[in-house]
Amino acid sequence: MKTSFRITLISVVLLAAGALGVIAYLQFGPKAPLPKPAASAGYTKIDIEGLHFLRWAQPRQLRPLSFKDSTGARVSLADFQGKVILLNVWATWCPPCREEMPALDRLNAKRQSADFAVVALSLDAPAPAKAFLMSIDARTLNAYTDAEGMALQVLDVSTVPSTILIDRRGRELGRVSGTAAWDSDAALALIDDALKEPI
Repeated sequence: MKTSFRITLISVVLLAAGALGVIAYLQFGPKAPLPKPAASAGYTKIDIEGLHFLRWAQPRQLRPLSFKDSTGARVSLADFQGKVILLNVWATWCPPCREEMPALDRLNAKRQSADFAVVALSLDAPAPAKAFLMSIDARTLNAYTDAEGMALQVLDVSTVPSTILIDRRGRELGRVSGTAAWDSDAALALIDDALKEPI
């Protein structure tokens, strides 16, 4: 009986000592690092007449993307390196895309140069894309096409129209989904700022 009581008493003492040890370790032992504050969103919102263009804090690398030009020849984003480009992913069956295309043509007319171009990339076959651009009397836009829709996956685009600003090194500076007033002062300022950046 005494032996059993002694074993029980020793067990209680050992358990209490262990518990005190755990408490002491938690109180005075090495501290776990505090969680870091959430990183900033990593972008600046630029208002283009009510639509927010997301300008990344740091340029983002783009995966290789190829498509066809108006002659049916295969071209790629890499072919435009050295220029700032505004890549617009659109389709003739998309009413908002059709609505913004004239503004993209006017923007290209104002800023097209050896340093800048609008690349209007249609998800249609070449014939309907060309026909639509002709119907709106687009004077500066080429009918680039991606009938396979590879741009959606490569660029991580889920809606059309979507427009991506790309720097001279082929990196994404920012993007917007939706119809924008691309010939507005705010849009022109966005393009001009990108053109000023060093290569």
